[in-house]
Amino acid sequence: MFGKVHKTIIYVNFAPYENAGRILDYLLLRFERVILFSFNFHTLSKSQSTSTLAIYENKKIVQTRPLFQTPAPPNLAFILLPIRSLVIFLQIIWHSLYLKGKFGTIDEYFTVNAFTAWTGNILRSLGLVKKTRFWIWDYYPPVDKNMIVSFMRWLYWKFDDPASRQSDSISFLNRHLKELRQEIGVLPKSDNHPIVEIGTDPVKSTSKNKISKTVQIVFLGVIKKIQGLELFYDAANKIASLYPNTVLHVIGGGPDMEYFKKRSKDCPLKTVFHGYIKDENKVNAIISRCHIGIAPYIPDESNCMYYSDPSKIKRYMNYGLPVITTNVFDFSQEIKKNKVGIVISYTPTSLFYAIKLIIEKYSLYQYNSYLLAKKYSYKKLYEKIFTD
Repeated sequence: MFGKVHKTIIYVNFAPYENAGRILDYLLLRFERVILFSFNFHTLSKSQSTSTLAIYENKKIVQTRPLFQTPAPPNLAFILLPIRSLVIFLQIIWHSLYLKGKFGTIDEYFTVNAFTAWTGNILRSLGLVKKTRFWIWDYYPPVDKNMIVSFMRWLYWKFDDPASRQSDSISFLNRHLKELRQEIGVLPKSDNHPIVEIGTDPVKSTSKNKISKTVQIVFLGVIKKIQGLELFYDAANKIASLYPNTVLHVIGGGPDMEYFKKRSKDCPLKTVFHGYIKDENKVNAIISRCHIGIAPYIPDESNCMYYSDPSKIKRYMNYGLPVITTNVFDFSQEIKKNKVGIVISYTPTSLFYAIKLIIEKYSLYQYNSYLLAKKYSYKKLYEKIFTD
């Protein structure tokens, strides 16, 4: 199915995105041995697992090792970023030396983060891996109200530039990421590296999601204000006036969790905070019982989502959920064009009317969501990352 099956790959990512778009599942299908470095960045819950090194053979975990985690309260996460990054770098180097002794030189190294891509190229220069692949997920505009955040984003680019130039294979999450690097001269205008979006894994039937009296809305992701969850609470009174039995399901943890729990106490609509759930089957079970998925990102020039691809929206579409989002990323146009949901301006009134319109034409939006999910099946998309 996937052409040549390679032996061993090191895959480095940050929780909870290790299997975003089923990328880990794809690697487990393609490689005999997958070595996953999973690092925590945000504190998602008190029960969150520590950073971990996991070794998979023939799709099954055969060994796990805890990785050291630099203690970082949410308010110090960015200030401590250089120290945390150094700890990550040293751990990848140290454990890769052990892995080479155990398995020989690793065939491939794969990551989606500029700093860890730069680290992979160091491993290659040390003879610990043969080939490095960088699937470019991010660009963090060095503009923010917080000067510390702005500086850290500028510093991140100092790793992104060489990682983009020096990795053996690169691919991009969307055209903005590719065009940006061409405009500033990091890559030539004639660059032909592929654009590979976040994939989907659609289920066969969505008929059970019909709306009765209760409207079930889901929000999935790291709980940060910039993700736009606040808009739901701003619109809650309007929504309650027409749909008083609406329930919001919030799946995930993050630095602003307590803030939103306080907002929910004054909200006329019920919120169920499920917290961070590591078990993907449990996450999928909650999503599958809902009717509408929301991703109302704040349209701000410092919002890195302009250069990203919404894994949460692809997750909603797996179950045929119509989606409501803002015009922040490329995929918003696909949603609008294919009538998968509503692209709104960031106002409470817009969110209210989007919910109303979707409910009135629910079967149409639901069916279109499932059709578009089939188009972005991860088993088709990810081949382009590893074809060379």
